[in-house]
Amino acid sequence: MHMNKAINTITNITRYIGLATLMFMMFFIAVAVVGRAFHRPIVGDVELVQLGMVVLISSGIAYTEKVNGHISIGLLVDKLSKNVQFILNKITYLMGMIICLLFSYIYINVFIDHLTNKKLTTDLLTIPYYPFDLLISLGFFLWALQLFLKFINRNESSKEDVDD
Repeated sequence: MHMNKAINTITNITRYIGLATLMFMMFFIAVAVVGRAFHRPIVGDVELVQLGMVVLISSGIAYTEKVNGHISIGLLVDKLSKNVQFILNKITYLMGMIICLLFSYIYINVFIDHLTNKKLTTDLLTIPYYPFDLLISLGFFLWALQLFLKFINRNESSKEDVDD
């Protein structure tokens, strides 16, 4: 399906954005710690790491859904028949998709508000929040799309859903 391929391609792109952000944060934190040891701290290092975490999480939640990496506990569900499990999984995908779309909608409104009205920035480096609000919204939207793919997929985890 073309839709599966398109959504999975976008999800993989955000995955690599998250991996690049993680690599940057790893080296940045190491440099910041060494700098502090030599009394040369990096101004705004905490703010940059916090913003990096926003990018990391927002870009990783859809991929985590794609590879079934979110935590699930099936104490009761695993004891039910396969048909009931299938139906409960579909309900879960639908509910998760609705919640993710709701969060995406909320953060689009937050993005617009921060872009036009409030102009909120970080305290020290005055980095604006609105690009990160947009990333959060896109992350939730992509997560919803991954849930949608699972919802419309007949079998629970096809090879196409997990492959890169």
